[in-house]
Amino acid sequence: MEILADIWTVTYGVLLVILGLNAVIIVHELGHFAVARWCGVRVDKFYIWFDFWGLKFFKFKWGETEYGLGLFPLGGYVKMLGQEDNPGAIQAEIERAKLAQSETGGLTPPALDAETGGLAPSALAQPAIFSPESYLSKTVPQRLAIIVAGVVMNFLFAIVCAAGAFMVGVTEKAPAVGNVISGSPAWEAGLQTGDRITAINGTVAREFKDVNKKMIAGTKTIQLTLEREGESLTVDVSPRKRAGDLVPNIGVVSLNTLELFHKQRLGRSKQYYPEETLEVLRKVTESNPIWLEKVDGQPVNSYREYQEAQYRRIGQPITCTFGGEEAEVPAIPMREIPVRFKMGAIVSVLSGSDAARQGIKAGDTIVSIDGDANFDPFKLPQIVLRKVNAEQKTVELVVKKADGEEQTLTLELSPNRILSDLTEFSMRDALGSAALGLAWHVEPVIAGVAEYESELSAQPVPAVGDRVVSVEFVNCDRLLIKNSFSHTSDDGFLIHSIGEKVDVPYIFTFLLQNAVQREGGAGVLRRMSDALGLSTPQEDDGEEKVLFVRLVLESLGGKTKIVDLPILEADDWFQVDRGFSLMPELTITKSQGIGDALVSGTIRTVDYTLLVYSSVNSLINGTVSPKALNGPVGIVQILYQIALAGWTEYLMLLCLIGANLAVINLLPIPPLDGGHVVFLLYEGIFGRPPNELVMVILSWFGLFLVLLLMVWTVSLDLSCIPRW
Repeated sequence: MEILADIWTVTYGVLLVILGLNAVIIVHELGHFAVARWCGVRVDKFYIWFDFWGLKFFKFKWGETEYGLGLFPLGGYVKMLGQEDNPGAIQAEIERAKLAQSETGGLTPPALDAETGGLAPSALAQPAIFSPESYLSKTVPQRLAIIVAGVVMNFLFAIVCAAGAFMVGVTEKAPAVGNVISGSPAWEAGLQTGDRITAINGTVAREFKDVNKKMIAGTKTIQLTLEREGESLTVDVSPRKRAGDLVPNIGVVSLNTLELFHKQRLGRSKQYYPEETLEVLRKVTESNPIWLEKVDGQPVNSYREYQEAQYRRIGQPITCTFGGEEAEVPAIPMREIPVRFKMGAIVSVLSGSDAARQGIKAGDTIVSIDGDANFDPFKLPQIVLRKVNAEQKTVELVVKKADGEEQTLTLELSPNRILSDLTEFSMRDALGSAALGLAWHVEPVIAGVAEYESELSAQPVPAVGDRVVSVEFVNCDRLLIKNSFSHTSDDGFLIHSIGEKVDVPYIFTFLLQNAVQREGGAGVLRRMSDALGLSTPQEDDGEEKVLFVRLVLESLGGKTKIVDLPILEADDWFQVDRGFSLMPELTITKSQGIGDALVSGTIRTVDYTLLVYSSVNSLINGTVSPKALNGPVGIVQILYQIALAGWTEYLMLLCLIGANLAVINLLPIPPLDGGHVVFLLYEGIFGRPPNELVMVILSWFGLFLVLLLMVWTVSLDLSCIPRW
């Protein structure tokens, strides 16, 4: 039965994708068709999908029009009598009209301009020089109406879809701050977990995506009005786009609630949970949601309160109350390798922190903290957290200034316990501590080596000063989609361009934690304090292979060596979360009637339309990378995922696609509708069509641009061109 359910889920998703995309095509072509018939133009063909070389699934004729489904799912078209997308074919249409008229003794053929070869101005005064049912016989306003009708229908379709979604109830992520990435513009500006965004640049914030819309639009400074612990404050944040980023960002993710995600995926964390806790978590179903109510017997009322409570017990089990039942939730150790990386320069100082008041600046470097010069920069956030938990008020820092001078400073620690966590797209993000008020870079250079024994290989051991050239997760499934700094290897998964396109914190504090064996196991891991060595990797004889890390290192002398290192479990470094997943905070907007829904749908469609225009502008000026575009394959994949998420999400995505298609079609590029509009406006203003040669050149150039865009986006969709 489970297999049948999976088959139905896939079939249902595919059917919704086909329905949605073809609905967008049909309404567009229906607009052209309806207005053409209203203007008296004969429509010869109405096709969904293209019938290149006459290849089609079926066809039938109703009246004068042939309807059909082509074999190539690339859109659709309406073919009108006398209408040609290729301006050069107008001359052929004129010759055809001449022949038809001479055979029937009909009307005088149109006069041609001797210089341009196109229609002479006098020809425009003859409304019936072609067949009365020909597209070319119609006035400029009529032809404009026919061309624009498809775009208008797309707008109306988008409004109807959005209105339908508002009738059901539109669910969006609430405009509230969850994780704040260390060193990001939001972190520098002092945003905190739990802040509620009430307005953006003076406009009421409806959903979390409103912030992203401003960033995509290329807004240089975003003014956020926040509500924090009952008080209102205003913060200016400047989005930042670094080399390699697809879009500018401020470094925040949305806020979670205390409701457990309906389908818990504990992953490798499952092995640490007591059976009693797993039994409680198994009760989490869509029909029986479970909320986190208490931590160690104390009520928690918000995600921030839960974070504060669990960070007080970093590295220790806590007792959580879920739906009235108590369960032990363990601390999940981080994975590490037996080397310590070199502390890099400070990249950001938290506004208002004691570090900022004492003059610490980006470019300075922490040499030691409370006399410890051998601290691990990966673990420093939790080192500081333990000091906060011990109610330590200050720390002594030795800081090396950018000019080489060392200073000893006594810094006040903020009581802020919240720890930032790297996200899936944080390849170059820094590590940091809000309590310390500093964010720092980590260099791909070995600063220390722990004693360990391993039988992985007889290769050299790492040495202080070695620089990491590449990292390979051996016997590991691929961890990233295809990009310019990683690829699969014969043994596993390889990452290169370290320090140029990806930094070591992302590799070892994010990717390493999610690595799984090709055979599906979690790997043979040991606690760091018990690192007595691992077994030699086996041949493919059915036995479980060991997951380990292979480093290519460059020594100070320029020599290259390969080192295999075991993956261990840390005794003093733990995952920021506890392994289980929490639902995001959502808002639901539901209209009170059809009229209210249509108003809301229109507002949302206009909003999406303006977003498309601003996105196009951002692409042109470089604010948004062209690698952020999705092509037909990407759109189908997104539509499939959204279709399975629910009807409101599905309808809102169709609204967005409809608005996108309308805007793109109105761009002044032949052979798009906008290109025809430009030619018709020229004809209406100057009383004659543009020079035919110019039209032909522009049309072929426009077609080249459209095909180039198609090739580019499909290449991105298929990862032929890596996005990162």
